[in-house]
Amino acid sequence: MFDSYPTIFIVATVMWVIHGFILDIVVIGVLPFLSVVASDAQRADKFPWALGGYTNYPTVPNLAPTHRRFIAENAAYAVMRIAPIFFITNQAVLCIAVLSYFIEGVTIAWEINAHSAPANSMLPQTLMGVFCTIVTYAATSNPGDFIENSDPDVLLAMQVLCGLTWACWVVGAAATARKSKTS
Repeated sequence: MFDSYPTIFIVATVMWVIHGFILDIVVIGVLPFLSVVASDAQRADKFPWALGGYTNYPTVPNLAPTHRRFIAENAAYAVMRIAPIFFITNQAVLCIAVLSYFIEGVTIAWEINAHSAPANSMLPQTLMGVFCTIVTYAATSNPGDFIENSDPDVLLAMQVLCGLTWACWVVGAAATARKSKTS
């Protein structure tokens, strides 16, 4: 199956399996049903917003309505991030994956800037930029014309979304730096 894939598309496929399936489905969606302790530890470490809030916000218990909403949100992200595994040469599907990284990047930057999300929120903020860069680079470089019907407008949309995702990173990093100076 992967014999005909250019290396960057193999890298992207591995990324989609890890991020779209293992993280978005298994860690976020299944783990809460298996272990409250493990789920709460993952939320605190990787997704602090899934605990319900930050300073002066009550913690949301495992599988409470707010947590279930977070699980559903990430299931939707998973669909957008797993789809390219099956439609890897469909540029529009790749663009939707990049759009998902941008949307999550906006949300994380907003949480950091407006709601005092903790400094470890920069890890997923950074990952959104890295992930969208991998997909955008794959589509832009398109080794061996792997994507046969490349549309320059869709490619431009991906490139703009990738740039905007990194702009979200700058907003998150600036807010994190500003908070660390005042703490």
